[in-house]
Order: sequence, then C-alpha cells, then structure tokens
Amino acid sequence: MTIYDYPEYYEIAFSFRDIPREARFVDSCIKRFSDIPVTRIFEVGCGPAPHVSELARMGYQYTGLDNNRNMLDYAIYKNRDINPSPEFIEGDMVKFDLARKVDFAFVMLGSLYLNSLEEMNSHFDSLSRVLPSGGLYFLDWCIQFSDPLDHGAGNVVDSDRDGISVESRFDIKIVDPTSQMYEEIWTVNVNDNGRRRKFKMTEYNRAIFPQEFLLFVENRPDFEFVGWWKEWDLSKPIETASEVTRPIALIKRTRT
Repeated sequence: MTIYDYPEYYEIAFSFRDIPREARFVDSCIKRFSDIPVTRIFEVGCGPAPHVSELARMGYQYTGLDNNRNMLDYAIYKNRDINPSPEFIEGDMVKFDLARKVDFAFVMLGSLYLNSLEEMNSHFDSLSRVLPSGGLYFLDWCIQFSDPLDHGAGNVVDSDRDGISVESRFDIKIVDPTSQMYEEIWTVNVNDNGRRRKFKMTEYNRAIFPQEFLLFVENRPDFEFVGWWKEWDLSKPIETASEVTRPIALIKRTRT
C-alpha cells in the first residue's frame, strides 16, 4: 500500500495549497485565453480532486481522470452533494478517451508522468481527441526550468488536520541524464490520532525542459503555444524572469 491508497493523508500532505486562489486563477486563464465558451473542464491525474467545489461554484462541470481507485472513490464521496455531479474516470494518462469532449484541460503539481517521447505523443493524441479546437491545456509545474535536483529536494513539510499530522520529505536522484530520467523518493510519516504509519514511494519521471517542450508543441499540428508564467501570476512571464518558481504553461488546441 502507498499513500495514494490513503487519499485523506495525501490531501492533508498538500493542504498548504491555496485552493480557492488556484481555482480563481484557472478561471482567469479561461476567460482571458480560451477561444471557446468553457462549460466542461477535465483534470489529468486528478487525485482527490481538491478544486471541484470551487470550480463548480463558478459554473464549471468537472471530469477527473486518475489511475488509483481509492483516490477516485474518495473524490466521489467528498463531492457527492455537488450538482451537477462531477464525473470521475479510472484510466491511464498516457492513453485515454472520454465519452464526450471537454472545453478545457489541466494538470496540477507536476503530475504529468510521461516517461518517453512515445508516451508524450500518446498523451497529446488522447488530449487532441477530447479537446475541441480553441480549447486550452493548463500545465502546472510540468516544465523543468531548472535542475530537478533544485526543486526542494530534502525539504520536510508538516501538515495537520483533524488530529492527523503528516510529515513529507521529497528526495530526488538523477537516474539517466541521457534520457532525462530522475526518481522522486517521497517519504511520508503519519500520526493519525496516535496511530503511526510510514510510507515510502519511489516514482520515475522524465524531465521536460523548456526548449524541448516548445519544439514538441511546434511539431504538432494540433496544438500551439500560448505562454508561460511563474508563481501563478500573469504579470510575471517567464521570458523576463531570472529565476522561475511554480511555473505554469498554456497551450491551445489549434483549429485543424
């Protein structure tokens, strides 16, 4: 079992996030950059889907994709009173399909796990099928503007809620520089009202660097680059930044 099988612990580990602010920022990007009206939004790697209630209040209908059944069941239960009901799909982000198209897609906290160029193309092929021309894809922390080893490796984050304390530590190790592969070692210590648990997960990911990402998008006929910014602030374009923290990128489905 991993912490992904304990969604409440996972949610507490990331409770430092300002979810209302993030939802407002997503809404501002839609209003400013989308070429189409947005009703249905789609989250890749949704986990416990923390933004659902905020986005629903803004009038968006939500669909989330994740490969962990426990996460999806937790998200379904947590959002059971939202109308219209959000949709949750168990599946792989590398290759997926949806019963109906969505108007906007997003992925949060670097949760884009694509470990080869073939997997990247498969992911964007899938996205191209479900996102109509003019729709946006919002990527949070998925492009590496610095060495992955610089991303807070070794930092310890403590979070508490309802008598449950969660201590998280991330360590990063380069596995294969040639293929841009690195491993993330996530160690989590939980004190659940006196009951202690420890989780240690090792995940492999491929770094996507800025010029590679631009070239990848340029070589696809179905997407175009819109822009990228740091710190979730549209007044801080990355092109003028000397140091990049919490980068977001926007691309758009082209009219083919």
